[in-house]
Amino acid sequence: MLSEELQVVDNHIPVYNIKAVARLVGLLPVTLRAWERRYGLPIPKRGDQGYRLYSEYDVRTLRWLKSQIDTGLSIGRATDLLHDMRLKGLDPANEIDRPIEQIVSPDALRDQFQNALSHFDEVNAGEALRRAFSLYAIDQVMLEIIQPVLVSFGEAWHRGELPVVVEHFATQFCMQNLNSMLAAATQPYASGVIVAACAPGETHQIGLMMVVTVLRWRGWDVKYMGPDLMLDKMVEALDAIHPRLLLFSATRVESARSLSDLPRIMTRFTPPIPKVALGGQAFCSISAGELPGIYLNGPLTEMVQKIEDLMKS
Repeated sequence: MLSEELQVVDNHIPVYNIKAVARLVGLLPVTLRAWERRYGLPIPKRGDQGYRLYSEYDVRTLRWLKSQIDTGLSIGRATDLLHDMRLKGLDPANEIDRPIEQIVSPDALRDQFQNALSHFDEVNAGEALRRAFSLYAIDQVMLEIIQPVLVSFGEAWHRGELPVVVEHFATQFCMQNLNSMLAAATQPYASGVIVAACAPGETHQIGLMMVVTVLRWRGWDVKYMGPDLMLDKMVEALDAIHPRLLLFSATRVESARSLSDLPRIMTRFTPPIPKVALGGQAFCSISAGELPGIYLNGPLTEMVQKIEDLMKS
């Protein structure tokens, strides 16, 4: 009985052979050996006959790495991210001492996050985000936790069911965390520069910041210009960095239509002329072709994928 309890408590006991781990994680044994050889993750113990033996901790580490790869990261970038998180005291494989199937779901974390923000509880809101980012991929946390909570608060405020001060507190809390994530992102390694900004007159930047954060953590060189970017002198300032893509966001139709002079302005760039992508609620109210650029819509992950396709094309 005591040994059974120890196996539940001590996640570092080597109990799985490589075939069992390959089945549990969904990776080929040859892949596990390659990751161990090239990246040192994980480093299994050796049995009496020299066979690799993996612990529950190793399985959780591999599952987390695979979840990052499934969202588009390379294994090299995923291992770098894991090392960075561990240096900061965040280890997804150490998040809880319960069996992996009992890991808290995104829905439960979203409820905890929303409840904490509605009561101005920064400690529990921060804890919910910390656990979410340690367990799930960055874009999954954005799409399934942060974005739905902000949308819910915004809709409740419009219906008169929520004081505006709560909506402002939640937005600023998320902005602070996104800024921290942008600052913590490693140096970009993907080719090409993206310039992202809110359209002239646009001050709502939280949606664009989520897109920028995911792109930065995927290795893209994104220069974020913030809200209300005036087009005057834009080319003179940006031409030196040769952007491949300009990404504008707008939630107000008036802000979106302020980009109507963009075709004339773009001709002043030194060739090759950057592509233009337009995203945000305002562009859903404007007919395609009315404004220059490629219209982006859909969930955050789809928008990020379209931007990556544009950068690679």
